[in-house]
Amino acid sequence: MSTPFFLKCTTMNIYEEKDINISDSIFTPFLAMAIGLVLCTSIFVGFLQYWQNQETNISRESERLDFAVQQAARDLKIATDDAKRNVRMLAGTPPIQGILNARAESGSEQIANIKEAVWKDRLAQIFLSLAESNPDLLQIRLIDKTGMELVRINNGQGNPTRVKGNGLQDKSTRAYFAATLADLQDRVRFFGIDLNRERNEIETPHVAVMRVASKVYGRDAELLGVIVINTNMSRVIKRLTNVMEREKIFLMTDKTGAYLSHPDETKTFGRDLGTPYRLQKEYPAIGQLLQGAAHSAKGQSWSVQTDDYLARVARLHLSEELQHHSILIAAVAPMSLLMEQSIVMRDQIIVITLMLVVVATIIASILTRYMASPLQLLTKATSNLSMGAPLESLKVEGRKRRDEVGILLRSVYQMAASLEEKQERIKAILATAENPILSINKRGIIKDVNQATSSLFGYDREEMIGKNVSMLMNAYDRERHNDYLRRFASGGKPNIIGVGREVTAVRKDGSSVQVHLAVSKLRVKGETYYTGIMTDLTELQKVQTMKSEFVSKVSHELRTPLTSIKGSLGLVRSIMPGDLPEQPRKMLDIAYDNCDRLTHLVNDILDMEKIEAGKLTYDVEPIRIVDLLERNIRENRAYGRQYGVSLKLECHSQNLVVSADPYRIEQVMTNLISNAVKHSPDGGEVRIAAEREKDRLHISVTDHGKGIPAAFQEQVFGKFAQADNSGNRRTGGSGLGLAISKEIVRAHGGDISFETEEGVGTTFHVRLKVAETSALEIPEEQDTTTEPLRGIA
Repeated sequence: MSTPFFLKCTTMNIYEEKDINISDSIFTPFLAMAIGLVLCTSIFVGFLQYWQNQETNISRESERLDFAVQQAARDLKIATDDAKRNVRMLAGTPPIQGILNARAESGSEQIANIKEAVWKDRLAQIFLSLAESNPDLLQIRLIDKTGMELVRINNGQGNPTRVKGNGLQDKSTRAYFAATLADLQDRVRFFGIDLNRERNEIETPHVAVMRVASKVYGRDAELLGVIVINTNMSRVIKRLTNVMEREKIFLMTDKTGAYLSHPDETKTFGRDLGTPYRLQKEYPAIGQLLQGAAHSAKGQSWSVQTDDYLARVARLHLSEELQHHSILIAAVAPMSLLMEQSIVMRDQIIVITLMLVVVATIIASILTRYMASPLQLLTKATSNLSMGAPLESLKVEGRKRRDEVGILLRSVYQMAASLEEKQERIKAILATAENPILSINKRGIIKDVNQATSSLFGYDREEMIGKNVSMLMNAYDRERHNDYLRRFASGGKPNIIGVGREVTAVRKDGSSVQVHLAVSKLRVKGETYYTGIMTDLTELQKVQTMKSEFVSKVSHELRTPLTSIKGSLGLVRSIMPGDLPEQPRKMLDIAYDNCDRLTHLVNDILDMEKIEAGKLTYDVEPIRIVDLLERNIRENRAYGRQYGVSLKLECHSQNLVVSADPYRIEQVMTNLISNAVKHSPDGGEVRIAAEREKDRLHISVTDHGKGIPAAFQEQVFGKFAQADNSGNRRTGGSGLGLAISKEIVRAHGGDISFETEEGVGTTFHVRLKVAETSALEIPEEQDTTTEPLRGIA
């Protein structure tokens, strides 16, 4: 770092500038223009705003009402979709089939009843869990095909309970039960919104409910009955009402115009209570929209404006299949309120415009006069500084002022006095001030920190300056830090300078924080300093966790359609006629193979995410390795023949036993063998060997391909690592196989490595701990010969 130019040039001449008269200053025309602009703009905007105010108020109010209506429509649609989804989910739960099976048993009636009760209990637990997670669910019921409730959950006051015994009711006469059973299309049925009834009596206090029902079947299409969910629409409607401002009116009606929501609660549910209140009478202009058949599209509402009110109206169907259950939602603003706002705003505009003109004129005049003199002083000081004047020349008039200009002049002088000593260190520390930065000397004493460091560790700056940096380290690093500094000072090779790494630091409150630390060395006036730049990895780790969860979820969502597609393709291949043309047959084969590849990719991604999250489980058992390898080779034989590559097994003992998860070890071997085949030349051979090395089992997979390039060898076991295969027609794979294999082998207490020579080939080595032979019970029909196996391909 070079010495600043103004400290070097101490003998240069200083220009003497004359004071500028205020009349000649740029601020004089600026003042005139500012006053004129403020005056003209204020008058123009004021009058324009006055004339446009009324239409603007109506337009803005219409937008606010539209927002409220759309929000209410979305929330109501969410409630109906949730109910529909819950009914479908419950209709497919295993206890449904369990109840049918119990009823179909031909044995003891008592045992059948016990089994049925057990399945009912399990179904009730599912109902209870769903009710606990959704306070809007008022009731969940399973009704058999005779109309008798089998399982019922009531969810009053957010405390779901199961109804048993005499509390179960006969619902065979209720319309929603009969209509659901009579539906030949087996749809999820919606039955509008009305008041809840218990034993055919309207419940008090009144509770609005929306019933959603669906028939439920067993695996053999045997009808069990009906699942019914009652959603507490009183809670939902209350939330919808809260969207509206206090002065506005929120209305919701059914298809007949009977109010479901009204500011006067005595007017609601006239159809159930026999009262005459209808939308058509109170708001006839809005009521006309009930006569239309179509419902409003998503994001669409109708505007209704009369002399008395302004309204936005939306109409939607509870079910796309059953469009006779429609709901009308309206947000209404009295026109008198809008006119009142317009008058108030007009008066405010006039007053504010006049005040703005007066205040702006006064402020512009004062600021112009006040700013002229300080800026002249600042101009003179900066001119002296730019010309290389000595330090004393910065003691210009105005340094004793208390305002920003005085502070600036004093600060410039103080900065120049200390700049020579601190320039290099301060510049290094503040170069990347967004990250925590600290500077220490060769003894580990903290010399300076920035604010980000204080914020990260919870110490004040004064608490850290002069203390040893080990106060920020964990116990392990603290014990070794001083030795490291001494070793480096004596000429030892540094292992962190210029190389960033992740470390665990300790805050003031004792909590740990993971940071990325990069250390650089610098010398200031012969003194050695170390500057550490840190990056808080907390948010990065959260993002990594979110990424892992996202990838896992997406991968799981891909599995189901892939399985269906692959199964369908397999069925088509098995039943297609033998004289099918070659091109369609080849296309089916390609599609089936690509399904296989995509399934393997999804499985690899899921395995990798489980490994990173520490959630990959292993079912360990004693396995005889020769059986596993033989089976693995048989499974990969077709893949090898596809590329003209043979597989050869060499194992001189059939009683090599390891304790491991056979599925995961097969996964490792499949990855290694498929990689070897992929990189082998046509007509080549892949050798798989197994032998005992003391207490370890050594498995090797050797190919005679091109070998692994030196530049790629460090990345072999990395995620998504794939060498340049531009010259190899056998491409494909996720690049995760070896990374997964490494983690699986390590989880079994083993290790995996490789040897390679470019142009000769590659050998991968897997070493696992050998288990006691007695731990494996060998079936009698297996051949226990100890003759070596060769040439299995």
